[in-house]
Amino acid sequence: MPSSIVIPLDGSALSESALVVGAQVARATATSVTLLTSGWGSTVRELETYLRTQAAAIEAPATTSVVPDTFPATAIAHALDPEVVVEMATHGRSGLGKALLGSVAEDVIKATDRPVVLVGPSAGGGPELGGGTMVIPTDGSETAASVLDQAAEWATAMEMSVHIVAVCTSKGTTAGRREETTMTDAEVAAAVTEAADRLRAQGLAVVEETVIGNDPARSIVDLAAQMPAALIAMSTHARGGLARTALGSTAMKVVHDAPCPVLVQKPAH
Repeated sequence: MPSSIVIPLDGSALSESALVVGAQVARATATSVTLLTSGWGSTVRELETYLRTQAAAIEAPATTSVVPDTFPATAIAHALDPEVVVEMATHGRSGLGKALLGSVAEDVIKATDRPVVLVGPSAGGGPELGGGTMVIPTDGSETAASVLDQAAEWATAMEMSVHIVAVCTSKGTTAGRREETTMTDAEVAAAVTEAADRLRAQGLAVVEETVIGNDPARSIVDLAAQMPAALIAMSTHARGGLARTALGSTAMKVVHDAPCPVLVQKPAH
């Protein structure tokens, strides 16, 4: 687990929605919290006052950090080290409607190999992370499996049970994968069991499930809502450019619609 959780704030209600989740992680893992802000048009004193007010409102010990006259992604990048995890709110969408923290979230994921916890606009009011259920989607790929070690660490620290899920089409192939890399029913089941066994070997209670659906993001979100899940953990392709967001299309949709926070992990290169 990280030694510290950094929660970036920009004065908006959206950014402040991450505070509840950050406090839950801190309480469940005895991790410290740092509230960070940056920007133009305000004095350092005003920014410090804002952060102190937010720190006093959360149920966890918190320190504050002001980085004036700096772009948010740059300020966050300067706060990163191997033991720090960023936990932040985002609209979880790309394009012209993207909010400030939407673009910042992508920049942060590109800049770090650490997991990033994202709180989308639909998250909130769910179960506590400590003792809750973590959903881990898999499509049988190495990219999907890259989140397993971090997911195990978080689930163990917060005493969470784990639900491994694969989404398959009605034809029995894995939804969301390119046609040339689709899998048979047996291969999907084997991939789910392999992922589950890796987590069971670390002492976690794991449930395996395959659901039918042509839209993997929608199926993951619906399952998380029905349970209800406290956290979703998934990998991201972390690609940029016009063709694909840094979060990857499925992860971005999950972040936008999920009823709970989403831990995303960029695969090692």
